Amino acid sequence: MANAMYDAMWQQAMGDLSEQLNVEGAEDLDDDVNLEEVHEEPQDVTIAQAFQHFACLYIKYLQIFKKLETCYDSMIHPQKRISVKAVLQLVIKRIMELKNDLVKWNPPNSFVKIPNGPEEAFPWEYVHLDDILVDLKLSPEILEMTIPKYFREDIKRVLDQRDRIVSGFIRLKHNTDILQIPDPYDSAIVQEAMSLDRAIEIIQRNERGRQGQHRAAITRQVREKERGRIFESSTRIEMDADIAATNLQRMMKGFMARTEAAKERENELMFIGMRPRKDNLDALDHELHMAYLKRKQEQLENKEAYEKALEDLKEIIAEEEGPEKREELREERTLWVTDQIAQEKFPEDLEEFYKQKMFVKEEPPEEAGAKDAKKGGKDDKKGGDKKGDKKGGDKKGDKKGKDQDDDAEAMPKLQGKTELTEAMVKAVHEFEDIWDGRDESDNFQQKHDVELAKQVVRPTVYEEIRKQVDDMLAMNLKKIKMQVAPGGKGKKGKKGKKGGKKKGAKGKKKKPLPGEKIAELKGLDADHMLSVLVEYQLVVKPRARTISSLIGEFNYLGSVHHNADRKDEGAWEPQDPSIAQIRQAITEYCILPNGDAEVKEKMTNIIKSVMLYGPSGTGKTHAVEAVANELGALLIHLTPAKLRGQFSGKTGPTKLVHMVMTVARDPAMQPVVIYIDECEQFFTGGKKNKDKDGPSRFKKDLLTYKNQALGPEHRVVIIGTSNHPENGEIKDLKGFFDKFLYMPYPDYPSRVLIWRHYLALKIKEGLLHNEGLVPISGGGGGYMSTAIPKPNAPQSKKVVTEEEIQTRIRIGLERLDISSLGYVSEGYSAGAIARAVRIVVTHRRVTMLKLRPLNNLDLIDALATQEVTYQDDKNALNEFTKVITGLNDRRKKVESIVSGEADKKGKGDKKGGKKK
Repeated sequence: MANAMYDAMWQQAMGDLSEQLNVEGAEDLDDDVNLEEVHEEPQDVTIAQAFQHFACLYIKYLQIFKKLETCYDSMIHPQKRISVKAVLQLVIKRIMELKNDLVKWNPPNSFVKIPNGPEEAFPWEYVHLDDILVDLKLSPEILEMTIPKYFREDIKRVLDQRDRIVSGFIRLKHNTDILQIPDPYDSAIVQEAMSLDRAIEIIQRNERGRQGQHRAAITRQVREKERGRIFESSTRIEMDADIAATNLQRMMKGFMARTEAAKERENELMFIGMRPRKDNLDALDHELHMAYLKRKQEQLENKEAYEKALEDLKEIIAEEEGPEKREELREERTLWVTDQIAQEKFPEDLEEFYKQKMFVKEEPPEEAGAKDAKKGGKDDKKGGDKKGDKKGGDKKGDKKGKDQDDDAEAMPKLQGKTELTEAMVKAVHEFEDIWDGRDESDNFQQKHDVELAKQVVRPTVYEEIRKQVDDMLAMNLKKIKMQVAPGGKGKKGKKGKKGGKKKGAKGKKKKPLPGEKIAELKGLDADHMLSVLVEYQLVVKPRARTISSLIGEFNYLGSVHHNADRKDEGAWEPQDPSIAQIRQAITEYCILPNGDAEVKEKMTNIIKSVMLYGPSGTGKTHAVEAVANELGALLIHLTPAKLRGQFSGKTGPTKLVHMVMTVARDPAMQPVVIYIDECEQFFTGGKKNKDKDGPSRFKKDLLTYKNQALGPEHRVVIIGTSNHPENGEIKDLKGFFDKFLYMPYPDYPSRVLIWRHYLALKIKEGLLHNEGLVPISGGGGGYMSTAIPKPNAPQSKKVVTEEEIQTRIRIGLERLDISSLGYVSEGYSAGAIARAVRIVVTHRRVTMLKLRPLNNLDLIDALATQEVTYQDDKNALNEFTKVITGLNDRRKKVESIVSGEADKKGKGDKKGGKKK
């Protein structure tokens, strides 16, 4: 039973979560214990120990996250799904907190480690966990983040409505349904222009080939006729019937024996796992897919029934429990008012009543005074120490100590309560109280529980009743006030109250954005601004790409290189990040925070902007479109080519940025991805800024709006890409982007995967196109031929399974040495490899694979026409990485400390020599 399976998975995930909270010390302490007293003394841990602790927590929380995401996606009980989602949101926030801790406390290499004094952290973006995975005996797949499906499913109606509006504007403005980012690597484009002589040469060669094929066909026909004539004219030898029968039997038995041997060989290979089983996998996949769709439909029906039941239960509770609760509240407030009037106080409202009620709920004053006394004693002690230090200490020593404290940050606490862990502890206790061990044998349809639904509705109904009672009592108090109390005092009190409100409102007033002062923009709403952006082709539709389509291998020796201490080989150079690390970082910085509004609103470390830099063709635009597609986001594309000469004038840049941010901040449009292509041109200044009409005029407004307009409530992420980041101003780039991710050329294992992926993809496309195959409706059931049959052929449609397609792909790749292709393609990007495959593996070439199989030379010739990186470009990108990450500054600091110690030693030796 699937429901029981997901219940067991949920129970296991909550058990793992409880264990992790115990490891973090969140469940060890009672609520009465003062956290400051428990964790007053700093923990004696090293950076390596802290990193290992956070890494183990991170991996465990990833496992919990995947289980909870599966449960939420597949459960159909509406109340269980609400509970699972609440825990899932907390786990997502904890994963992002731990990722920040891993980056911050990444153990530095010995070349950037401070030689003396306390350990200093050196944040490094690319975290290597391969050694910890080996210790835990886990595979690298555990680090692959799955994108929660509820990011899009829960707001599907809102996204569909927004997409219809955008599609309508695109059709109206440009008379087309598709407006996408141009991708030069998405088609087979010949790099060099073709001359007239070259074209004539190709035509002549093809014509000579056609004539040769025609002559060969004529010669073949003549030879066949001659062979037939000779056979007919020759004398035939009659064979004895017994001999002929014996020969036929021998041939037939041999054929049957060979067939049986091949079948046994296949069965043996399947038994030992070297060949996939010949079960009807497509039919099983189809059944699984249909079962999943059925569960999704049941989810929707149960959710709608639960929401309707909540509305109905409000009326039921109001009728059944409302009168009694109303009488209880009225009696409580009436007694308080009577006491106040007896004390010759005439309250205008119930504000004092609620203050007294809240004061009673708080802890007794004696206990609070005792705690304050304890705190005061500690503070006095601390203050005494500080004064003593100031009096007895030297001023220079004090300055030195302050500098050391600023540089060396305190080591992190490995255990203790936080607001997030307390929320998770509460969720675990709620699961244990409500769902753990709950008997649902009679709830096969997984419908909602009425009693639990009443508990959800009851506070809302009680709040409405309380407001009604308070309003009625306030009216009675006004009548009593008019009859008994003097009028002057009440009026003065009211005036004072109003003044206080005005003052508070004045303090909360925000500074207006620059675009709000422009008269042209004051009458425009978000839809009108969206139409303007569509008119300038700044709003585009992303391709159906995913983060997992960024092909690349995990780095199995990353920690070995990161911690290498080979001083005989020269200075340590950081290793290029693997594609797996890039996928992980993009998911955690761009997708997870912006997929759920509740998650982002409660985040402490908000990442508003990310910069992807690297050579052309490494997948930067691909990654941006993947982020937009995974989130279902609106994609706004800002590029120098589109903005050159547009939005001119003094207020032009402000108008554009204001319209972009207004559309992005509109809740009906979110989530939004703002893609700044060639972002280094937007952030140039000084001598580099010679073009007055260039994109650098938008720099000031982009910085202003990014800092002032975007907040935790906005699901907006700005992603910039650059092929030449060294051309931009480092200071401006650091001030605008929160994170910098380097996307290098793929390494050898990744290139092998890329070759294999694109070759299989193009062969499959060719097979489906040439044979007219389309997926069977319903999904998961293979392909059906739509080709028009010949006149005399039977009218039956051919069905091809996915297994047959994969077998034909394997046969097409048999003669290719993909390992050699991965070796010779060093220095080429994934885009260049993909384009080389598209040039060679055309639909026509796929039809001729049997006669002319693919070989390495064809692919190498096509690859040779693609763009290749040079060492100078790589060195420039590496230098930018060292500057932007602070690696150069850290090395200079270490060298200055080491040289300072050497100078001191030299001076000491000289002084000693003089004394002698």
